[in-house]
Amino acid sequence: MVTYRLLRQTSRSCRFAKVTVEVAPAGETEVDVTATVDEDRRREAVLGARWALRGAAPAKVTVADVVTTEIDTGIGDVYEATARAVWQALGVEHQVPHVGFSDPLMVTTWLGDMAGQRLLDVTEARHRGAGLLHAWLHFEHAITVGLHGRGDTLLLAKEYPYPAYDETRVGPASRPDVLAGFVGGRLVDGAIILGHDGGAVCAGLVLRFDRGDLVIGSLGDEWVLAVDTAPETISAQWTTQPFVGG
Repeated sequence: MVTYRLLRQTSRSCRFAKVTVEVAPAGETEVDVTATVDEDRRREAVLGARWALRGAAPAKVTVADVVTTEIDTGIGDVYEATARAVWQALGVEHQVPHVGFSDPLMVTTWLGDMAGQRLLDVTEARHRGAGLLHAWLHFEHAITVGLHGRGDTLLLAKEYPYPAYDETRVGPASRPDVLAGFVGGRLVDGAIILGHDGGAVCAGLVLRFDRGDLVIGSLGDEWVLAVDTAPETISAQWTTQPFVGG
């Protein structure tokens, strides 16, 4: 049995989740949640375990215990604690160990939590002299969320920005950058963009600010950033779910 305790606190918010797992070799990957948790936490535990097992040999993960609090445990906390517990059990280390989620239900919940919040700042990671690699959105009263593109999937990770490494420059977004234009704006509501995988993963986001709509997505490993544009005009593969605010 391995237990991972996620505890991070800033001046704006706190994250907490403690997850205990047992990992054993198996003929095919299986996740069994025996802990007593509600359906949302159970879903996060299953998805977090499966995220951690990507590229690994098949295994059976038993999530034996999940401890949360009503105030300090938010969307993605059980997901990340489960993934890190599985990594710890497997002895896996990652150079850039972000735990990204793209499950539409989880992303929708995050959007609902962010609605009404002001975007205080944006941090970007870029290849020197080249394009965007990652972006981090700093909303007031919230943990920073990182955006990572992978193929046709947009991943969200609640994390601090990475330090610069290799040929990468990390720093605040500045004009005329598209993201910089929304700093200081208040998020009114948002919607998820689904790609060719249908409802399985999130391909992008429409963030509706009080100063316009921002489209952020990942399409064939390329970032898509657009202002006041219908996602369906960018890609025929994209469809937009209803806005969180209706």
